[in-house]
Amino acid sequence: MVTISVCVGSSCHLKGAYDIIHQCERLIEELGLKSQVELRGMFCLGRCTEDGVTVVVDDEILSGVSPENFREIFERKVLPRIQEGSRERH
Repeated sequence: MVTISVCVGSSCHLKGAYDIIHQCERLIEELGLKSQVELRGMFCLGRCTEDGVTVVVDDEILSGVSPENFREIFERKVLPRIQEGSRERH
């Protein structure tokens, strides 16, 4: 199971956190990953001055996430973890 936590604090909210959450929900649904990805909201991670929204994938903190680059980040950071988890179970 991969956990994605999206900061929904005031700074990230203004930078598009809810757009990212909606995109993530759509990708999880589209790719049939409901049983493999847990999506959470979380409050401030102290990265308010950095560009974009802060997202945590498992224990990796990612700053600069935007609605424009989220899909690429999902494909680069989330999908390999899911594939790795699938290989470990077989």
